[in-house]
Amino acid sequence: MGPKASFRGVSFPPQKVSNPAIEDAPLPQRVVLPLGEDRDRVCQPVVEVGEQVKTGQLVGQSADFLLAPVHSSISGRVTDIRPWFDQKGGEVLSVIVESDGIDSWQEELRSDERFLERATVQILADLKASGVVEIGPPAMPLHAKFAQPERPKEFLFLVGIPRAKMVDTVIINGIDAEPGMATKKAILQKNSSEILAGIKIIQKLLGSARVVLAVGSNGSLNSPLTSELAGLGVRVFQGKDKYPLGLNPILIKCVTGREIPLPDGSEQDIGVAVVDAVTLVHLVEAVRDRKPQVEKVVSVSGAGMSAVKNFKVRLGTVISDLVEQLEVLKGEPVKVIAGGAMTGDALFSADIPVTKETDALVFQTAGEAKSFSPDACINCGMCVRHCPAKLLPNELSKYCEFSMFEEARDEYLLHCIECGICAYVCPEKRPMLHLMRYGKRELSLV
Repeated sequence: MGPKASFRGVSFPPQKVSNPAIEDAPLPQRVVLPLGEDRDRVCQPVVEVGEQVKTGQLVGQSADFLLAPVHSSISGRVTDIRPWFDQKGGEVLSVIVESDGIDSWQEELRSDERFLERATVQILADLKASGVVEIGPPAMPLHAKFAQPERPKEFLFLVGIPRAKMVDTVIINGIDAEPGMATKKAILQKNSSEILAGIKIIQKLLGSARVVLAVGSNGSLNSPLTSELAGLGVRVFQGKDKYPLGLNPILIKCVTGREIPLPDGSEQDIGVAVVDAVTLVHLVEAVRDRKPQVEKVVSVSGAGMSAVKNFKVRLGTVISDLVEQLEVLKGEPVKVIAGGAMTGDALFSADIPVTKETDALVFQTAGEAKSFSPDACINCGMCVRHCPAKLLPNELSKYCEFSMFEEARDEYLLHCIECGICAYVCPEKRPMLHLMRYGKRELSLV
């Protein structure tokens, strides 16, 4: 499939990546393990304060199908179970573990090279037990993407007939979405065997579903991998270096021609499942090695660094502890962004743990951090010209700024894909993405 970029967006200057290697971050002295996505939906802790735990041991689980189990990412002692702040500012019940410095695993990891011979039900059970989560938005346990629908969804699809759509297309997203991210490129170059194994697992789970591997124009694949992909019937989609091609709504549109029925629909409603290339490696580890997800590959940039570097970080590592451990940071960061520079959240505190949804950390020194302007919109139309969702961000942000949330909803605020381009191109430097996220949150509380 040839390069395509039939959408509005922006092109960024090429970013420097130190090398395609993925380094191991130092073992943390403590981890904070959130038991859910928010305070209303959490797993129940299955350990007690004072208990000794091992790496990979289950510490939280739930009967909720859409909640992934939580495993300890280090061995040590449970020192507390209490609410802890997440990157959105909410408090989530969390298990705090102090390391014993040994990193002793609950079970020895051994690869089963005959994993493809297992029944589909067993593969799904192994995947569910491992707690692998596909980053969002919205984030969800990976097993939920491949499970067969049990009941019709309460959503009237186009012609008004409630239906449950079977997945017929799987897109492996190998495109690093924005500046400050380089994990997918590294995975494609260094984990080709896991990429192939993961595709075979998906084909076994979904049968006749077609698989497409999406890469950027600089996402080179070696010849052996390309030929093996062709042998598996996998099509390679090569997109142009234009943001936000790596975001799911735009990627799905470019690859399949289908559109997610916003605001209440999802990719499952159009028979598509998008799997991050990094998550695909966790899928293989879960099925082949029965390894629970206890770590995450995170891109680190900023704070005087000349290039982006990738680190394998244990889940629950507190960012302030990570700053002290990483010697690559050249300056004292005054601002930390969890996620990419375009869509990430600027953290109110560095005492926030790395989670399964953290794919990048951007550290900024006082000279690198930028401030938004309080000036009014000048109606230049730059945001409208570049908005890939074809909305009016200038008007929507003003509605949200003045608490006119109903009016913003009527003008399709909930169709915003939160790419952040409007704030990036705004000559007045208005916090447009922040305002629209604020409006969405207020509407969700009604």
